[in-house]
Amino acid sequence: MKFPGIPENEEERLKSLYMIDLLDTRDDERFERLTRLAKKIFKVPVAIISLLDRDRQWLLACQGLNTRETTRDVSFCGHAILQTGPFIVNDARLDERFHDNPLVTGEPFIRFYAGYPVRLPDGAVVGTLCLIDATPRNFSEEDITSLKDLAFILEDEFQVINMAMTDSLTGIPNRRGFYRSGDKRFKALRQEEASFSIIYFDMDKFKPINDLWGHAEGDEVLKVFARQLREHAGVRDIVGRLGGDEFAVMVASASEVQPFLDKLREGIDAHNANAGKPYNVNYSWGIMHSDYDRFDSLLEMVRESDSVMYSEKRRKNLR
Repeated sequence: MKFPGIPENEEERLKSLYMIDLLDTRDDERFERLTRLAKKIFKVPVAIISLLDRDRQWLLACQGLNTRETTRDVSFCGHAILQTGPFIVNDARLDERFHDNPLVTGEPFIRFYAGYPVRLPDGAVVGTLCLIDATPRNFSEEDITSLKDLAFILEDEFQVINMAMTDSLTGIPNRRGFYRSGDKRFKALRQEEASFSIIYFDMDKFKPINDLWGHAEGDEVLKVFARQLREHAGVRDIVGRLGGDEFAVMVASASEVQPFLDKLREGIDAHNANAGKPYNVNYSWGIMHSDYDRFDSLLEMVRESDSVMYSEKRRKNLR
């Protein structure tokens, strides 16, 4: 058996996958509808929409299988996401990559596989729309075109979700997107009794930039800052623009807060030194660490970090 390779942009790919926040969700009718349609069009027993996490394959929608998760190392989709087009296996028993794969030698006894890689709006390949049969079969050019059409419809659904959850200016999650993902992560981390943190940011002297150099320049400052946040955040961290010039980062491990802040400061300092602007990008922040006796919700924790940030901002303005 040949294990699937790892994309060169794996860490960025995972960031995009986690940002859209569809892992561990199920029974979403917009996706189930597509797999029902694929199963009927191609007359196969199994049709799947898969998402490839770091070590597992999550079945976002599935017709014909009772499981929702497999390991990534045995997945056919792990190979498919490395392709720019369709990935077809006519008879897995005759393919050296798969002949001894446990999904071939055991349930569901895969013989035929056809998968088409699907992308998020930022271009990250996060999974596939795929077909499985326990009988070998051919797959024509017309079949490939139909599978591609369904995959593109799936990408359109990803686009709709992305538009609702993403800030159109900066490209990071908006308030709705931040809380949608953050609430789930908050509950999961509490169950694990993990130590995590919220950092709340506000731009310093942002209004004068808008007033003196125009709103287009102010927009550029927001985009620069959002880009730095996303670049230096960990794969499991959640970044969001909560409104205006206010941002928040949910850091999944409290021990990573200071390294994140150090890298962010280095990145902003480098930008200020090289941008050639008549102003510097500056910001204030407030940190709140998880306290299971104090916070019952992410919203409460964010509000407290906001208060800490504004205390710091007032202190700086009094110098």
